[in-house]
Amino acid sequence: MQQNIFFMSGFPRAGTTLLMNVLAQNPRFHTTSTSGVISLLLQTKENWKKNENFNSADEVYLYPRIKSMMRGMLEGFYRDVLDNNQIPIDKNRFWANQIDLLDEIFETKVKIIFPVRNIIDCLISFEKMGRQSSIISRPEKNIINALTTVGRAENSLADDGILGAPILALREILYRKEWDRLILVPFNDLLNYPEPTLKRLYYQLELEYFPHDVENVKQVIIENDTFHGFAPNTLHKIKEGKITPPTPRDTTIFQEDFIYQIENERYKDITDFIAANSA
Repeated sequence: MQQNIFFMSGFPRAGTTLLMNVLAQNPRFHTTSTSGVISLLLQTKENWKKNENFNSADEVYLYPRIKSMMRGMLEGFYRDVLDNNQIPIDKNRFWANQIDLLDEIFETKVKIIFPVRNIIDCLISFEKMGRQSSIISRPEKNIINALTTVGRAENSLADDGILGAPILALREILYRKEWDRLILVPFNDLLNYPEPTLKRLYYQLELEYFPHDVENVKQVIIENDTFHGFAPNTLHKIKEGKITPPTPRDTTIFQEDFIYQIENERYKDITDFIAANSA
């Protein structure tokens, strides 16, 4: 089967919202804000086996129907888009953690768009956004950690954290030597060299390039930042207009020993991989 829906995972604060708004310029794409389709799919995966009415069914009879139903959920959600000959790009941080499930459903080696950025820069960006959002911040699983800058970073880096989960997925894919499954979009490349980066993206998607206007990007994909626990127009607000190079790293957020530990010890493999795959 051919993959007719694309998926975007990747690191948070790594340009996913910007990339989705840029790709939205192409009328062939239907881009999304953070999508809940993955949750519906995983609920189905877990719950159909608990249905006692299926217990007596021949597995040879049942399995292909369950698989077809799960693919039908994805395609049914985007039926109007697909019927309009558009390509949905569904965004959720956890898609890369479910790459085997997607392979099984689509009966092909699914590729996932995966924006990446230096881990420390992601954490710095999160912390700066969080300091503007104390009034409506969402409860942290580790409340004590949430009291400090480094503690909040550690919460984000937990295996089920907003940054930890995609890191876990990336490490698993690297362990399996399947990095060709990811269409990497390095944050600095997108901001420093937008047009060559977009051309590379299209090439890896095996699609004809659409000439994007990187001088005049508009925000058309909107997210409810308060739902994510941040003040309005902070977490997913892009700078409209011309795509410009990233600002220098704010070195006042974390101490040098924490930065060194993250980049050169705990996540050296990720740091090196991103550097090796960036311009």
